Amino acid sequence: MTGKREAILALAQRYNYDEEHAHQVECLAGTLFMELESLHNLTRDDRKLLEYAAIVHDIGYFVTPAGHHRHGLQMVMLETLPEFTREEKLVIANLVRYHRKALPAIEHTAFGILSDEDKRRVLYLAPLLRVADALDRSHQRAIQELSCEIHDQSVTLFVGTESELTSESAALGRKVDMFRHVYRHDIEMIAIQPRLPGASKPAEFAFEGAR
Repeated sequence: MTGKREAILALAQRYNYDEEHAHQVECLAGTLFMELESLHNLTRDDRKLLEYAAIVHDIGYFVTPAGHHRHGLQMVMLETLPEFTREEKLVIANLVRYHRKALPAIEHTAFGILSDEDKRRVLYLAPLLRVADALDRSHQRAIQELSCEIHDQSVTLFVGTESELTSESAALGRKVDMFRHVYRHDIEMIAIQPRLPGASKPAEFAFEGAR
């Protein structure tokens, strides 16, 4: 593990994070990043910031479920985290903030102080975190495979699963707003049977490249 990943894991563990959910969201977010690279043109370093944010996206629950995204923002910003630059820490904190509820806005102090480049990072990464979080809404790691097909005005998510995904489908409908706004694409989800040999529920593998 890199020093940065160790630091993020230590932070998550300090606040009793839901390990299985957090790492499922990490894997899903990393896979979405790679599958949709032609739409965002961000870098591998940006993908790592997304994955780190996925690990700690729910630490605000340690304070209270209500407003946990805002609590999480403050918790990340108040951490020393010497392994990260100030800019990297601010991006991670903003991604935690925007994994649910309001869209980024200049009047939000933590977003407003970002550089233009970092604002763009947050704008393109936060929708991926929202979608990834929705895809594990049940916290059951029901999605075992994920791939994307990009069309002119939409993205199709092909998810390998043996479950009904009722919670995930409903959550995706609620959380796709920022993706539509930023990427100018809609999202549809199509469930398929897992193709990986021996795949079973819950998922027992890391999505390619997400680690």
